[in-house]
Amino acid sequence: MNQQLIAQLEAEASRANTDFIANWAGINAERIADLFEIALNADGQTAARALWALEKVAAAHHNILQPHIPALVAAIPRFTFSGMRRIACKILMLTDVPQKFDGPIVDFCFRMLETPDEPIGVKANCMSLIASRLADYPELKPELKAIVDSIIETSDSKGFVVRVRKVLK
Repeated sequence: MNQQLIAQLEAEASRANTDFIANWAGINAERIADLFEIALNADGQTAARALWALEKVAAAHHNILQPHIPALVAAIPRFTFSGMRRIACKILMLTDVPQKFDGPIVDFCFRMLETPDEPIGVKANCMSLIASRLADYPELKPELKAIVDSIIETSDSKGFVVRVRKVLK
């Protein structure tokens, strides 16, 4: 693993440092691969910070992370830190993911929506990911709506309700 990059990731947990690393990676395939290696293989906060930088890269450069999507989809169920699950889902939302990954993504997302103690940020991104696939799988809409309705009943998150209105019009 790139030890200098790890040191930079561990230097500071801030938006400024994350933006710096994302700008450094830019569209450089080798640097992006280094970030992915750290995100998928490092421990704890270092991995989370690498994933956060990758989210910024994905937002700035649409589909640049596409070659790494298979590894990310495979890794998401192993993420023990909820922040990593939330960020990974955001990366998938920012990338045109090939349809062959819809099964594992939708399955993961429904499991997260049904997990009572999963943070609302993860649930919101999972709901959005599933909703983005409803055009291809309209049969999922009733199940998604039922789960979302139950989340709304048990949550006091106004942000989630706004996202529901926006996504499930």
